[in-house]
Amino acid sequence: MKLRTRDLTNAGLFVAMSIALSRFAAVQVMSNTIRLSFGNIPIYVAGLLFGPAIGGLVGGVADLAGYLVNPFGAAFIPQITLAAILRGVIPPLVVRLFGAKDSFWQLKIFLAIIATEIVSGAFLTTWGLSWLNQTPFMAVLTPRLVALALQIPVYTIATYVLIVPLRAFRAQRSAGK
Repeated sequence: MKLRTRDLTNAGLFVAMSIALSRFAAVQVMSNTIRLSFGNIPIYVAGLLFGPAIGGLVGGVADLAGYLVNPFGAAFIPQITLAAILRGVIPPLVVRLFGAKDSFWQLKIFLAIIATEIVSGAFLTTWGLSWLNQTPFMAVLTPRLVALALQIPVYTIATYVLIVPLRAFRAQRSAGK
């Protein structure tokens, strides 16, 4: 995979958007177990536009830099950083699994986000928060599943609304080099 300056610049913009949306436009619910934000959407979009490597890079850098900007009073949690990386890696892999054609993009994005949030949101992030708060995993998981049930459709719609025109714009820019 060849990294172009334009792709890295765009990745930096997605990192900045993710930090702004997850650190400054977020609502903390139920102490340290649920945070409602749109910070994952730029990570999903970066992965779907540029592939799993740049998507993972965006997720990891956004989490680490975001932690430095505003740690929300918590310690560094490696499981949550890994979850952020996987939020950029899993969606493009799931979409590729179902074929690269432009048909059924809504369904592909929905399935990609469900798969990602099962691994990243329901398992890794819950494990990290359980470990941090010294709370049983299942006690943290139950309210997080309710939040994920609400967040997944929102993430899907927002990602789809952004990805369709951005893919067309990117294809147009690539053709006109």
